[in-house]
Amino acid sequence: MKKKKIAVIIILFLLVLTSSRMLWLQLFTQPDQPYAIKGQIDLRDVHFQHSALTLDGEWAFYPSQWLMEDNYPSNSATYIQVPDGWDKIFQEDPFGYGSYHLKILVNPEETKTFSLRVPSIRSAAEIYVNHRLIAKAGELGETRAQTIAKNVPFTASFETKGQSEIDIIVQVANFQDPRNGGIVRSIKFGQEDVIYRETQLSITMQLLVAVVLILHGIYSVILYLVGNKDRRLLFFAVLTVSIMFYYLLGSDDKLLSFWFPINYDWGFKLVHLSMVCIGYSLLQCIDPWLPRQLNRYKMGFAFVCACASLLAIILPTRYLVTMQGIYIVILAGPIVITMFMMLGRTIKNIRHHVFLLLAILAFVNSILWDVMLLITGIKLISYPFDMIITIACLATLWFKDYAKVHADTKELAQKLQKTDKLKDEFLASTSHELRNPLHSIINMSKAVLEREADVLRHKSISDLETVLSVGQRMSLLLNDLLDVMNLKDNTQKLQLSTVSIHTIVTAVFDMLRFMIEGKPVEFVHHIPADFKKVLADENRVIQIVFNLVHNAVKFTNEGSITISGNTYNRMAKIVIADTGIGVDEETMQRLFEPYEQGTVSKTMVEGGFGLGLSICKRLIELHGGTLEVQSVVGQGSTFTFTLPLSDEAEVQEVVNEYQAKKKQESPVIQPDMVNVLDEWNQPRILVVDDEPINLRVIEAILANEKYDIITVTSGLQALEYIRSHEWDLVISDVMMPKMSGYELVRIIRKQFSMTDLPVLMLTAHSQPHDIENGFLAGANDYVIKPVDALELRSRVEALTKVKRSIQERHRMEAAWLQAQIEPHFLFNTLNAILTLSELDSERTSKLVEALSDFLRESYNFQNIEALVPLENELRLIQAYLYIQQERFGERVQVIWEIDVANDVLLPSLTIQPLIENALKHGILKRAEGGTVQIRIIDCGTHVEITVSDDGVGMNEEQVAHLLQPKKRSSRSIGLLNTHIRLQQHYGQGLHLTSKLHEGTSVSFVVLAKKPTNQLDALPLVEF
Repeated sequence: MKKKKIAVIIILFLLVLTSSRMLWLQLFTQPDQPYAIKGQIDLRDVHFQHSALTLDGEWAFYPSQWLMEDNYPSNSATYIQVPDGWDKIFQEDPFGYGSYHLKILVNPEETKTFSLRVPSIRSAAEIYVNHRLIAKAGELGETRAQTIAKNVPFTASFETKGQSEIDIIVQVANFQDPRNGGIVRSIKFGQEDVIYRETQLSITMQLLVAVVLILHGIYSVILYLVGNKDRRLLFFAVLTVSIMFYYLLGSDDKLLSFWFPINYDWGFKLVHLSMVCIGYSLLQCIDPWLPRQLNRYKMGFAFVCACASLLAIILPTRYLVTMQGIYIVILAGPIVITMFMMLGRTIKNIRHHVFLLLAILAFVNSILWDVMLLITGIKLISYPFDMIITIACLATLWFKDYAKVHADTKELAQKLQKTDKLKDEFLASTSHELRNPLHSIINMSKAVLEREADVLRHKSISDLETVLSVGQRMSLLLNDLLDVMNLKDNTQKLQLSTVSIHTIVTAVFDMLRFMIEGKPVEFVHHIPADFKKVLADENRVIQIVFNLVHNAVKFTNEGSITISGNTYNRMAKIVIADTGIGVDEETMQRLFEPYEQGTVSKTMVEGGFGLGLSICKRLIELHGGTLEVQSVVGQGSTFTFTLPLSDEAEVQEVVNEYQAKKKQESPVIQPDMVNVLDEWNQPRILVVDDEPINLRVIEAILANEKYDIITVTSGLQALEYIRSHEWDLVISDVMMPKMSGYELVRIIRKQFSMTDLPVLMLTAHSQPHDIENGFLAGANDYVIKPVDALELRSRVEALTKVKRSIQERHRMEAAWLQAQIEPHFLFNTLNAILTLSELDSERTSKLVEALSDFLRESYNFQNIEALVPLENELRLIQAYLYIQQERFGERVQVIWEIDVANDVLLPSLTIQPLIENALKHGILKRAEGGTVQIRIIDCGTHVEITVSDDGVGMNEEQVAHLLQPKKRSSRSIGLLNTHIRLQQHYGQGLHLTSKLHEGTSVSFVVLAKKPTNQLDALPLVEF
């Protein structure tokens, strides 16, 4: 804006201010205002229809007299100027009492109703017109104790019935106000309607100013509450309210005293308190404008304001008025400073502060006119427009600044949105780029740790484990970042299906149980197995429950983590409660915001990005549910989320259809069917899933393949089948009730190695740590739900082929063992035969027969793949032992203890390797030899077979390593092969006990009859 244009605006603005004042002056003043002389005023030529006039001039005054009580007229009258105080009459003493007397001469032609408007009489008064009391304020008295002050404006009306003279007596008493007493402001006189109109106009103008002020105060408070909490807004609100109080208490009409029962003393106190508040709050509002040199005085000014406020409250009025100068300084000082600051800023940059300059001009104009009217004695109705224009100019300046800030904020918001989008893209790109090198670090660290574990020092191993832990933590953070990006871009798609909350909670507890090891924390599962299922994405529900429970575990040092649930309005309500550290109210308000983390005592309790809870909330909302939290610091937190329930009728219909089909296609396996199943050469697969629909899907996918598939719906059923029959592959779901897939695999691995019984896991949760948990539990492979048919067929085929190849290797080992007859054993046996042939032909004949039996049983390949009768195995053992006894004589002693009532079938070549091991590595290593005891006892459901010796024995380390494939010696291959084959058939292998120099005992159990594929599980026997 050019300077010439600014000059024109200022000149026009001043012309408007001046002309409006002149117009107001013209409207509400009498051009020929008469004055009282010697106690009388002549108004006979005045027309009262348009405006009122004042009764200023010389009034008769009777000091220390009540005219109405002394039957005036009195000769002791003196004349006093009105409006003015009576201190000159009372010799500079403001306290006293007296009576004012004035005669008004009017035109007696008609009856009229007149009114008197009395703005202020100090400090109690009674008004009489023609000897009749028409109004009073307070209670008159001749002493302080008798007087009750009440200095408030009032209006009194009366009629003149053809009278030419109106006699007015005003009796006044003042013992409270030390400034002065008497009639200190002009009394207005006029027709009733004119006085009423002017009074209402004055009140309206004052109300207009008050409304403008209070509105500014209200929106300042609102801006503070919804904005950036700038405390100057609160001080501005205090400023406007204080100005309003000062204006309504100090103006001619004292509206606040009229509306509210404010007594004389508190009227003074509130005025002085308003002055203090105006000065202090004004200085706080312009604090940023103040020069640094004034900063040192701000605390002193605040102290002065506090003392002045205290004095205004506790001091009596007569003392408070004497200190009015101090309050004027407190009020005027900040106003002067503000004016100079505003003027300085305007001069520096007048183009941008035009409205500030206009506000200054309006305020100065108001002050100049007030001073001029005070000097000239002109009395006007309250003129509010200068104050309103000042406030309007300042408000326009603020709104202009606000509009500029809003425009800048909008532009900045657009830049921030663009930057935020670039940030998201950068985070997503960076996360993808970091995953490959991070996984390389993790995999290399694992490889080094596994390869060099035996040679590295303990500290190096600990450091590598720390690297792995940090790497896995970083991997989780990267996954969270990718999830946030997908959810923010609404690219996350849900694959809805029927999901069991009970099953998911069971599996999540199983996955996280390692985190509470060593902590006094327990998992409490209160969701029943028959809890209604929800319609949700199983993978995402697992993620939700996992994150919430994982969060509870991190922040719970002792107590419990409980999950419960109920249903209402077609929604499932899941509650996860912990007894952890809890969070405060402020933290709860922002707990679900991205990148927010809980703090306790201003200390962050957990690292990371703070994305887990935000992801949970977003995923739950995608399902149509809600997530809420309640927490108490030191007592724990409770997270509650809801998910929609599935259509149970539809699900039950599918389940019933599946079960009916199973009854038709797969009747209950009877014991006599097992023989047929055993003879099939098809790979046998056991499928475990608690959802019949999933079982049906897997059966459909593998239907065209040559597999024998048996399905069960729980881990416990699966264990019964595994213990009672031989399987080539187990396919298990991870999320199952009572026993999760992880727990099932751990139990299987206690009996079978990964090659003896492969396990393929089905998981809906594709996070790396979940898949890693499956592998750590002992799974061979995994397939992510929803299952891809080609992927499932390929993995099943690969795992069954692995199992069959391992079986073939075991058979070849058994065949090799059967065919393996050490040369020195044959040579020694033949030498024994030659030697005996010369000495004892009968013994020679028996020895040849025993060798013939041994060779015949050893080369009997038809029993390699089948179970053979116990008597066949005993014939081989007897032949072998007879030969060894003939060779070694009394060094080999044999004790038989056989008590078998039932037919017993067992894998071929299972006892003979035990006896051979007892001889070669036990008793024959001692010069005196020893005894081999063969004990076969029928225990009803099973037969216990034990081979023990009193040979050299073994230490604990040798016993521990003897049956471990990685640590075996070439000499223990017979024992290991026997151990593995027994595990395949019966779920458990050899049991060894040995003491050095005392001997060794090896035992195992077999079924009393051929095992059947029935639900009655083989009990595990403890030796």
